[in-house]
Amino acid sequence: MKAARIRRQLTAAYHCSYIRLALNFYTAYEAAAEKKGFENDRISGLYDRFCELLDACLKGQSDCGADELRQDVIREMEKVTDYTDAFQAYEYVMNRIEGRFAPKLIGKKPEDTESLTEEILSWFQTAPDPAALRERMQVITGQLPVRFTKQKFFALLEDRLSIYKGLPRSGFEDILYILRSEGLLNRPMAREEAYGTLFDRMKAFEQADLRHLTAQEYRHLASELEEGSREINALSGEILCLIDMVNDLCVILLAQGTAVSDLSCEQNTKEILKGIQTLFASKEWEDIPEEVTDRLPALEGKQEQYFEQWLRDDISLEELQEENGPEAEAAWKAGLLMSGSAFMSLEKPNADEAEVDEVFFREKLDALFKDMGERWKELPKAVVRAAMAKCLSSLPANFQSLDEAREYIQGSLNSCSDEIEREACADLIRSLMEE
Repeated sequence: MKAARIRRQLTAAYHCSYIRLALNFYTAYEAAAEKKGFENDRISGLYDRFCELLDACLKGQSDCGADELRQDVIREMEKVTDYTDAFQAYEYVMNRIEGRFAPKLIGKKPEDTESLTEEILSWFQTAPDPAALRERMQVITGQLPVRFTKQKFFALLEDRLSIYKGLPRSGFEDILYILRSEGLLNRPMAREEAYGTLFDRMKAFEQADLRHLTAQEYRHLASELEEGSREINALSGEILCLIDMVNDLCVILLAQGTAVSDLSCEQNTKEILKGIQTLFASKEWEDIPEEVTDRLPALEGKQEQYFEQWLRDDISLEELQEENGPEAEAAWKAGLLMSGSAFMSLEKPNADEAEVDEVFFREKLDALFKDMGERWKELPKAVVRAAMAKCLSSLPANFQSLDEAREYIQGSLNSCSDEIEREACADLIRSLMEE
């Protein structure tokens, strides 16, 4: 019975992925044609490889290197993410110094930290459930002024990470990776031609005297931040589109030996893919011909139909992991690829994974703190504070009571002697509470 369900599940996954791939491929070409191609040669090369693999798949080849391409796309996203983390830190800094160059209101009173603290606590109390409360606490701790010494900050991190003791090591290593990323330890150290402009903009921030910026220097950095963010958003969008298509291609290759064919739908879908693949290969960026566009209405409602079938025959990933045989393995991987976590690893977790003991905890934390201490010496103090804030916003805020939260929030606000930064933090926090 379970074997039959697995085959039905793979059939649904196969057709759902084929249709979704055709629709996404169509949209990806429209976006690329509008810009007459890709601005980044590295991204263009990845799309070229995808088109070659798709062509091989449409010709009936089963082992065409889709897994290798998927890993390369993931690595490229990691590179872009490293720049994303850096530019988010610069945005944090720029938001807090913007007020230096804005018109000053005569007679404006300094921010009342006690009143702001009570506003925040009231917002905490209106959280609909504990999960929402924890999220609100994390959001606020990521926006408060940061005036910790490194040792105080490391002690705070250690306290918040202590909840991982006794849990599987993979979860602890995942949060350590996030902290390395948010802490700017993964920021690019060498200039790559593919991301040369981003690297140059990043170095401009690192070399700037942020404490003594002139208005002209501020406007220049604000322009660099805007252009860098635009480039990162474009790169991220192109990579996200590509990984979704690669994941669908992987599902098709996993399921094609088991899936029951829907010949008319499958043939129509393949013709759309062939038409778009030809356009991509030509690099002429011509309009999509009507004979391709006219095939789209026949797909209407089909993707939803097959996805509902997938859900009806759903077997949990935990159950599939216990099953033996190539079909169960294929269904398990297809489930991961269709889970919505586009960059998820397809490696099976270790059932006998060790827990985080005191020795492992200490070893990993010491390595993290050592790397933070060394790398942060190269950064302006304002950027280090941004990195600390980003790290804190990634961790649960372990406030045991409202009084403890009040003490932490008011202490953070009062520790900041820069009235302009404190006002900027207050404005940002209030805008978040109003969303």
